[in-house]
Amino acid sequence: MKMPMMPPREGSIRLKDGRRLAFVESGDPSGAPIFFLHGNPGSRYMRHPDDSLTYRLGVRLITPDRPGYGLSDYQPERTLLDCPADLEQLANMLGLGRFALFGVSAGGPYAAACAWRLGERVTRAAIVSGAAPFDRPGAMKGVNRDYRNAYTLAAWPEWLLHPIMALHDRSVRSNPRRALAGVMAHCSPDDRATLSNPAIAAQVQGWRMEATRQGVRGMRREAHILVSPWGFRLEEIRPEVHLWYWEADSIVPPQMGRYLASRIPRTVQHFLPGGGHFSIFTHWKEILTPLARPE
Repeated sequence: MKMPMMPPREGSIRLKDGRRLAFVESGDPSGAPIFFLHGNPGSRYMRHPDDSLTYRLGVRLITPDRPGYGLSDYQPERTLLDCPADLEQLANMLGLGRFALFGVSAGGPYAAACAWRLGERVTRAAIVSGAAPFDRPGAMKGVNRDYRNAYTLAAWPEWLLHPIMALHDRSVRSNPRRALAGVMAHCSPDDRATLSNPAIAAQVQGWRMEATRQGVRGMRREAHILVSPWGFRLEEIRPEVHLWYWEADSIVPPQMGRYLASRIPRTVQHFLPGGGHFSIFTHWKEILTPLARPE
């Protein structure tokens, strides 16, 4: 029996190593469980602003803060492959046997890592505008100048990167509207239209402010992870992976998705015209529907 929709529920657990892992549940409490892996910067508040849409799709959306974001404790020297153990402990605490994965942007590599490590527990996965490995020829083809510079900076030593990121974060937190306008200035026309929606703009600003509640250590570590080797073979991923990319996205261009498609054995490919990096909002229903489908 379908339970009534309730307000988003905040929660946290203590992991085996003593760290706190915070998360939010939204949508249908009795629905198909889907772990949503946020982007960078991001937090447990990253999702479509209309929770009734998620509810009507029969989805129980569970969004954890990665270490150092929001209310989750920072984890020094963490790597991409630390994420599956955290997610598995959260799934066990929630009493979940099998579940789907949904990783967006910088969350895409984490979805891939969890699908690789937790394969038997993963029903399906979606990588949406998700970054591909950077240790390959042509990794930044089609990336706009600002993000090309950002990806290059991410490879710097963390002690050198920290003050630059801290300065930028202070600017964002002091004037969120100006920061959003700066993002929109480099977006595709479709993205600008999406971010002009007040509910979506408020959601984006909300998750961004929560991301660096503890400072930029989590974001700094995340940047380093993003451009580092992933540490596993994409060819060994066993679950079905849906790939969603849009031609007008110059932050994570479609060539990244096509690289993943050439390596991951079982993919369902959605390479769409127009759109942009924020097309997750306009295609929310289409992305979630196959993930919620019964086995």
